[in-house]
Amino acid sequence: MNLEAGFRFIIFLALFGLTNYLMMQKRYEKDLKKRKIIQKNRIAVLYPKGTFISV
Repeated sequence: MNLEAGFRFIIFLALFGLTNYLMMQKRYEKDLKKRKIIQKNRIAVLYPKGTFISV
């Protein structure tokens, strides 16, 4: 019985770790996308409208 409980616990830890990893990966990608948009907006403010540079 202890062996079976140990395997179940290991499986539970693996599933919990996997879901946590996937959630953190999704958050990282979302934050990265947000930072890129902010950076483009900050760069676009430096140039006047109608120039050859478009962001």
